[in-house]
Amino acid sequence: MQKTGIAQDNFGLDNSSELLGAGFGLYSTANMAPGIGPVKTEFYRIALTRRGSLQVKLGLEAFHPHRNTIVFGFPGQVFTLWNKSPDVYAYYILFKEDFVQQSPVLKNIREFPFMSHTGVQGFELSEQEGLEIEELIHKADAEIKRNDANTVASIELYVQLILLKAQRSYQRQQLSKQETATSTNALFKRFIKLVGQHFLTHRKVADYADMLHVSANHLNRVIKSQSDKTAHELIDEMILMESKALLRQTSFSIAEIAYQLDFSDPSHFNKFFKKLTDVTPLQYREAK
Repeated sequence: MQKTGIAQDNFGLDNSSELLGAGFGLYSTANMAPGIGPVKTEFYRIALTRRGSLQVKLGLEAFHPHRNTIVFGFPGQVFTLWNKSPDVYAYYILFKEDFVQQSPVLKNIREFPFMSHTGVQGFELSEQEGLEIEELIHKADAEIKRNDANTVASIELYVQLILLKAQRSYQRQQLSKQETATSTNALFKRFIKLVGQHFLTHRKVADYADMLHVSANHLNRVIKSQSDKTAHELIDEMILMESKALLRQTSFSIAEIAYQLDFSDPSHFNKFFKKLTDVTPLQYREAK
């Protein structure tokens, strides 16, 4: 998955196209493609960087993982990865909603703050926390290699322990305070999270200003100061990322995608896409 060849270290499921149980995968970045996405993910994702750096986006929210950075994601988000350093090495865990629902220990995964649109989805661990989570990842790897009747149940417990250790770090760093902070940077972050959550049904800057209890003019000033783009341009960027993911990952017609993205007419979608990319949706799809 997302690989360019056979990995040499035989970690996890690096050399397999199969998932365990109801949809679990454990991988390293060995032989990972240099760039991924934008793709609309159907997985929960836990990624721990151990060496080097890369850049990741979840929707519009950008992260720059390096040693001891952990990043979480959940189904439905648009995921993009690029700018890997030559020495990058990270572990990542992917698992589907079915894997969660059949697990007695993971059913409440959305209660972890970093598994929601409002929480901080990427943060830096201490060196000790990073080592402890890496140890749990290696224990999950050992279970995959053992592959007996208890493997899936054991992996579920290791994933739960990773989540609990990450939550302790989250609480230690008081990251929940970022969710209610009133700085311009905090307002910007809440805005891009809301766009990632509501862009299919809310296209107007005023809609987000109402959600954030500020005026549209104030929101525009803050967004421009933080991103060099207007709030409306960022909403359009999110729509574009979603459209690229649908063009790459699905066999929906251009018209079907246009209506799915709430364009009143496919011609409007074509104009929107070409204005932002200089190619038509069909040209983009054919070039993938």
